[in-house]
Amino acid sequence: MKNMITYSLLSLFLFFIKKTTQLVLIICISGSLFISCKFSKEKEKIEEYPKKITALEIVENSINWAGTIEKWKNIASLEYTKKTRLLLENGQIESEVTQRHHYVLRPHKSIKISWVVNKDSFLIVHNDLISQKFKNDSIIEQGDNVKSAVNSSLYVVGMPFKLLDTGTILTYEGPKFLSAADTVHTVKATYEPKKHQNHSTKDEWWYHFDKNNGALVSSMVYHKPTYALIENVSVIEKEGLIFPERRKSYRCNELGEKLFLRAEFWYEDYSIEFLNNQD
Repeated sequence: MKNMITYSLLSLFLFFIKKTTQLVLIICISGSLFISCKFSKEKEKIEEYPKKITALEIVENSINWAGTIEKWKNIASLEYTKKTRLLLENGQIESEVTQRHHYVLRPHKSIKISWVVNKDSFLIVHNDLISQKFKNDSIIEQGDNVKSAVNSSLYVVGMPFKLLDTGTILTYEGPKFLSAADTVHTVKATYEPKKHQNHSTKDEWWYHFDKNNGALVSSMVYHKPTYALIENVSVIEKEGLIFPERRKSYRCNELGEKLFLRAEFWYEDYSIEFLNNQD
């Protein structure tokens, strides 16, 4: 009888231990699942809300690709030859011109752009005091229109450095899919020429930067009433800085869809002098 009672108590004790162990295991498994689910949800939340990139960060990354802002600001003078070809919608050549651009930027600005059409010679002269256009040594235009043409030329060759110019308003507009395999960051730039003398027009610009290396791939401009898409076909490296070599401009719609090739540009014979020796 005594042995039977002992056996019963032992069985009851073992049953209690078994149930307790099962309960502990269930609690542990439940806790693990809860922690795992919580971690998974936190991870999804982090992936859903990635670090927000800014327009300035994108532009600065592109400047690092093109050189450095310090090297750009240390340029004393810059010269190059630019060939422009304008085309009609049917593909016929409307005009062709080759210009020599000479910019003395520091310590004092002095700019000259010269070219020849047929037997006529043209020259633009711009500094802090005057903006004049000559034809065969006679002034044919001066003032804001001439200054605007100079600013536009320097603006193109100075990309992406010129995006940090005073008064430029930069806005990040998110990723853009140029093709199935080509995604870029899009930055919009707006200008106020009435407030800032270095701005040439109020045109709205959208710049497309390679999402991997920051290269300036293309840009789109709204010049009322038309849109243009400008592709940087190739670039050239000179003295540690990247400059345009060949560009194509297409007439496009507001979505950036090409309508026809409007212009081609070639840049060559770059020459640069710095204020002091470069490492």
